[in-house]
Amino acid sequence: MWVFVVGILLFSFFLKTKTSSQASYPPGPRSLPIIGNILSVWSDLKKYKYHHRVWQSWFQVYGNILGLKFGLLKIVIVSGRELIKEVSTREVFDSRPDGFLYTMRSFGKKLGIVFSDGSTWFSTRRVLLKYLKHFGYGTRSMECLITEECRDLIKLRMSDAGTPVLVNQMFHVPITNILWRVVAGKRYSLNDERLIRLCELVTRLFRLSNMSGGVLTIMPFLRYVVPDLIGYNEMKSVHRKLHGFILETIKEHRDSIDINNPRDVIDAFLIEMMDNKTTAITEEELQIVCLDMLEAGMETVTNTAIFMLLHIVRNDEVQKLLQAEIDNVIGLSRSPSLDDRPNMVYTEAMLLETLRISSVASVGIPHMAREDALLGQYLIPKGTYVLLAIHDLHNSSDWEKPELFRPERFIRDGNLVQDERILAFGLGRRRCIGEGLAKSELFMFVTHLLQKFTLKIPQGDPMPSTEPIDGITLSARPFRLVFEPRFK
Repeated sequence: MWVFVVGILLFSFFLKTKTSSQASYPPGPRSLPIIGNILSVWSDLKKYKYHHRVWQSWFQVYGNILGLKFGLLKIVIVSGRELIKEVSTREVFDSRPDGFLYTMRSFGKKLGIVFSDGSTWFSTRRVLLKYLKHFGYGTRSMECLITEECRDLIKLRMSDAGTPVLVNQMFHVPITNILWRVVAGKRYSLNDERLIRLCELVTRLFRLSNMSGGVLTIMPFLRYVVPDLIGYNEMKSVHRKLHGFILETIKEHRDSIDINNPRDVIDAFLIEMMDNKTTAITEEELQIVCLDMLEAGMETVTNTAIFMLLHIVRNDEVQKLLQAEIDNVIGLSRSPSLDDRPNMVYTEAMLLETLRISSVASVGIPHMAREDALLGQYLIPKGTYVLLAIHDLHNSSDWEKPELFRPERFIRDGNLVQDERILAFGLGRRRCIGEGLAKSELFMFVTHLLQKFTLKIPQGDPMPSTEPIDGITLSARPFRLVFEPRFK
């Protein structure tokens, strides 16, 4: 018996040794004891300014699978569509990181749908999608909500037409309203000070770290040593305010709920919690689902919309072609509709080009290996964070003159070309559930605005910079526009 056990152990050791000799951790800059690649990243950030550019420079040296170490944390970054597709579609990479940055917003647990995984994620996501669809998400009724926000934004811009407007937060409230109407049944005025402040908090939160987890994930103990220096106190303060807003919203629903007539997603979850206490989600998880909807529904879409305006105003010919198509297909007597999209090839191409060149989610949302796994010729150990180099994919030399904003690259023989290299919303089971809504919002906002206005740079202002502000997502630097009415 003992001989058999020893034999099995020796055979297992042989297999492990053989596997280790055949597959090693991916290459990267020299890793120092204890701190790993922290100094390498810090040094090259001073040179390249942005994390995604650091990774891009290292791909050229070490290949498309880049292996880094930060203390005990392993991070692998993959580049190229095929590798990104492989990571996105393999179940072994379906998990989400459990680092401090990702769980501090959710009571130290994996909750919600963005940073959770496993059976809990699958169940919560399924139920959320059921309730969203029940209250109109993904149906024609969403167009009415989008149109209402577009019309209110047009009125606001008409009220200050001809004067310079700082536009970076212009879409925050309208875009939040669209999804929040379905989730919480409430719409806010575009001038609502509280919601404006909450949106500003979300923006600030997204600039305090990066998708690798930052210092708080690499060295979480520093929150006890230098909490202000690493942004911990500010993050904690922002999360407390966001949770306060959500808790207040849930309480308002609980106090006025009619169990026979749910009004929105929050009502539906609360009723399920009453009816099925053993299987329904907890109140903590409901808070994080709402937080996911509030943050994800606002931040990436608004950043993309601002980059869209930035590139339009930087390219006069693009703006003229967009307005010509709007005038030809829609005209001036009616408002734009989603039914117009198939007939507006240039506008759709412009939206694809905006998604490509801005790539606001520069490395996507991190994956994590749930078990040891082979990727290419390398071993990705269990627990390794895997980032997807989306910005590099969208702005690499595979594209002709990738630095230029050219919607024409998505048009061939007068038809729209859906290039498979555009992965702004991910792939596989983790593909963003808000893709359809985001594209609809971008289309409706740009057509409504350019039907009524010509965008101009204020006299004396510099040309808006295409250099982004780094963070969890990329955002545009502050700039002003003049909305000049096209017809009086």
